[in-house]
Amino acid sequence: MPVRLPQRPDIMHWTYPLPLKVPGAKNIYTLHDLVPLRLPHTTLDVKRRYLRLCRMLVREADHIVTVSEASRNDIISLLGADPEKVTNTWQAVDIPAKFAAKPEALARAEVEGSTGLAWGGYFLFFGAIEPKKNVGRLIEAYLASESPHPLVLVGKRAWKSEEELRLLFDDNIRWISEENGRLVTRRKIILLDYAPFRLLVSLIRGARAVLFPSLYEGFGLPALEAMSLGVPVLTSNTASLPEVVGDAAIQVDPYDVQALAEGIRALDADAELRARLSRAGPKRAEEFSLERYDRRLAALYARLGLSAEGG
Repeated sequence: MPVRLPQRPDIMHWTYPLPLKVPGAKNIYTLHDLVPLRLPHTTLDVKRRYLRLCRMLVREADHIVTVSEASRNDIISLLGADPEKVTNTWQAVDIPAKFAAKPEALARAEVEGSTGLAWGGYFLFFGAIEPKKNVGRLIEAYLASESPHPLVLVGKRAWKSEEELRLLFDDNIRWISEENGRLVTRRKIILLDYAPFRLLVSLIRGARAVLFPSLYEGFGLPALEAMSLGVPVLTSNTASLPEVVGDAAIQVDPYDVQALAEGIRALDADAELRARLSRAGPKRAEEFSLERYDRRLAALYARLGLSAEGG
């Protein structure tokens, strides 16, 4: 559908696949990933319609932007795009300093006061609870690891979340310990449907490690956000995640529950490993700073004969 504006821009960069264009302008579209085609069982899209839309955009667009080499390869192989017409600009991680650099004592008090969790004494997953995020296998692996530290899941329940969270209702997610001469029952797995951003950042900073074993990501911001805060990360060895985290995170097969459990055990027991990942994470995250992202996008616009400060 043509969209006509009072002042036509030189460039119209649509940051989501929409069947729209501005006549007379250069129309660029961002396709973050092709998850509905790669893992059709994990999304609710009408796959035939989605494929038709993406093929149309690839055919009609002046250029396609994506956010990882994995997604770029998918766009070329699955949609038949001209490789010269598809550019990977990556994404950027940028957590405001007022949250990221909050004094640790304040962040620690915020976490302990809001949730009762001990600083450095829990594992954390954050993201939507849906099939693509692999939360069901994560829970199985965590229980198999027999870690004494709780697993905290922060995320909105999306479609098929009941299936992903089915183990939350089993009795084996509680443990009994003796404290001050009495038996206390505690939950091994804690589900928080929502956390304000300021609290979420503090929860990330206070985690023993962040666990993000997603089945497929176009980029994988949660892993990079945790790394930028100096938190050890366990993630998947599939799709874009290896190229994003590099050697600064543990990578495992997200379909292998035993491998996930072994990764959790390693992070739990090896303080030297956690320290190494804590040092490596921020250095790796610098590769995806907002400034570097701006330069990559400006270079693309310049290559297409456009100015970043133009229309």
